[in-house]
Amino acid sequence: MALQVYVFLFVFFLFLSLALLWRLCWLPLPPSHFKAWAVRTPDDCPACRLASTPSSGGGPAPLPVRPWCEVKSRRGAPKRVNTEGFACPNRRCLYCGITDAHIHALVGDGKHGQTEHIQTFRCQACHTTFSARHDTPFYRLKTPSHQVARVLSALAEGLDPSEASRVFGSRQATITTWLTREGSHAQILHERSFCHLWLPHLQLDELRTRLRSSKQVLWMWLAIDPLTRDSSRA
Repeated sequence: MALQVYVFLFVFFLFLSLALLWRLCWLPLPPSHFKAWAVRTPDDCPACRLASTPSSGGGPAPLPVRPWCEVKSRRGAPKRVNTEGFACPNRRCLYCGITDAHIHALVGDGKHGQTEHIQTFRCQACHTTFSARHDTPFYRLKTPSHQVARVLSALAEGLDPSEASRVFGSRQATITTWLTREGSHAQILHERSFCHLWLPHLQLDELRTRLRSSKQVLWMWLAIDPLTRDSSRA
């Protein structure tokens, strides 16, 4: 008797499972069912559409950062060191990359260095301290900056690194390191400032001169941006 009950229950649940599978496979589901499982995008939300602006990346625009002077307490000593042009290097900080002194949270944090007094900055938002020479060719150099500038100026005038080593008393490997760091920094500056420019108006001019003899003539073309007064020669 018990075996017959077990067989009956097994056959009943088997037919019930087949009926459910047949309903899911053959009966069309209402459109609302698919809409509930559809992937949501920022375009489906009015608030997200207002917060996002058209950009080259296609993503939402970053939210504006509140100036630190409005966030911090009014207590404490006033700011005495000019921090304009410097930015917090911490990528996790909200004020990372902001060079405006009226917005970022940088303050002076003393000076360091034996041959030169190098300014140290501290971000009050994330408590990160860094040198004023961070991300520059002079970062962590023990040689005074004026001596490095003299050597590099001589190299720009055509002096060989081996000759500069004898004239200025620095090792040739050290001079080569200075030259490499300056070249890398100049390349980054050129890519950020002079590549992919959009100039609506240019002023062209030419200059004709003679070299060494009247037969050798040199032409120089000059392009000037009237807004920034930047020039390029060719």
